[in-house]
Amino acid sequence: MEVLGQSVVYRNPYPGFRSRVASASSACWSRAGAPSGYLLCAFRLGEAKMSPDGRATVRASHDLGVTWVDRPSPLGSAGDGANEAGIHLGADSSGTTILAAARMRMAMPGTSDWSDEAAGIVDADAVVVRAAAGEGWAMPEILDHRRCEGEWAIACGPPLALGSSRWILPMERHARADRQDWLRRYHAFAALSDDDGRTWPRTVATLNDPDGRLAHYDQRMTLLGDGRLLTVAWVHDVVDDATRTARAGISDDGGATWSRPFDSGIVGGPINPITLRDSRILAVYNRRTLPTGVRASLSEDDGATWREEFVIYDEARRAVVGEPAGDGKPASRDPGLWTAMWGWTFGTPTPVELPDGSVAVTFFATGFDIVSAIHRVRLQP
Repeated sequence: MEVLGQSVVYRNPYPGFRSRVASASSACWSRAGAPSGYLLCAFRLGEAKMSPDGRATVRASHDLGVTWVDRPSPLGSAGDGANEAGIHLGADSSGTTILAAARMRMAMPGTSDWSDEAAGIVDADAVVVRAAAGEGWAMPEILDHRRCEGEWAIACGPPLALGSSRWILPMERHARADRQDWLRRYHAFAALSDDDGRTWPRTVATLNDPDGRLAHYDQRMTLLGDGRLLTVAWVHDVVDDATRTARAGISDDGGATWSRPFDSGIVGGPINPITLRDSRILAVYNRRTLPTGVRASLSEDDGATWREEFVIYDEARRAVVGEPAGDGKPASRDPGLWTAMWGWTFGTPTPVELPDGSVAVTFFATGFDIVSAIHRVRLQP
């Protein structure tokens, strides 16, 4: 692999004047409001990594990501004063674009509902908005797929087109942090649409641990060349508070049922896979155990094995490096997941294949100057 170039999608233009934390980025090809395709990147902006003022922000590029311009947010009428986070974009070959985000209601520090581990989140649901090719965004729709009052459900990965107007949206359910063993009540599932993303009435379980010990977080999916689906999960042992190697699963019926999880060997997550035009699978992901950063790997056997781990961004150097991964010096104990995630300085890498076979990868990162930005790197897989 090789880094061919890089650019900045967004950087706070006045960091000394106002706080703007950019995170939760996602990118796709889009034809929303335009006859021809362009790169669309959506991300969260707020005063803090998790704050009630978080809003989905959208920028577009018509030169493969070299330069970017502002676009109106399609969630402008759906905020309801709630924190918009976990932004995810997907598009299909016909030009339909779908944006999904979490709409979170938050407690204030010092109140009875506040939880440090959950960063004050007390309730959440998913908001989805759709644009057909050449048309503007429709009105946002709220997806409430909670099974009971004591949990909340959000999208956790990009919407994926399956063909014939069918889509699948990875989602996850979390119990309220005031419930006993709330981390063991995690449940991964997906919402299905049969009408080109207009409605999402059906849900199906994805990869889960029946004992609740191993949370299969942030599952992201890709459609394989033979029509099967691959999902890859960031696996965390919630009892020992330790990240395990990522697991994957296969569905041969459009996501209705899944194989038993198998070990991918990838250390990190969330993991975003895409199927390249030559049928290889490229996965980009965060490595949260030392040495930390944004990495990429390739699979030539539909996700069964991965090779050529490549460092796109190195957190220690706070820079795009573009080099093969070394062993590094692992820590004896990594920080606890739920206590560390609100301070992460990089993450959410998303790959998009470009017309020449190269790949644009967007992610957020904070430099040594403490200014956060959304970056785009062009990668030759």
